[in-house]
Amino acid sequence: MTSLDRTPAGTESSASSYAWLPVVTTLATLATVLVLAFTGNGTAAVAVAAVGAAAGGVQITVHIRR
Repeated sequence: MTSLDRTPAGTESSASSYAWLPVVTTLATLATVLVLAFTGNGTAAVAVAAVGAAAGGVQITVHIRR
């Protein structure tokens, strides 16, 4: 019987893995800032937030298919 699955072998590509990197970095930065702020290290929290903002921003890509 012929298979209808056209998915190439090895569907996990490095490009899709790198797509989550900014999200994970942002969440880690936010968690670090919150922990530092709640433990009374306001100056360190501001410094980490500044480094996190400088390291990357939010990028939204929209692909329109017609």
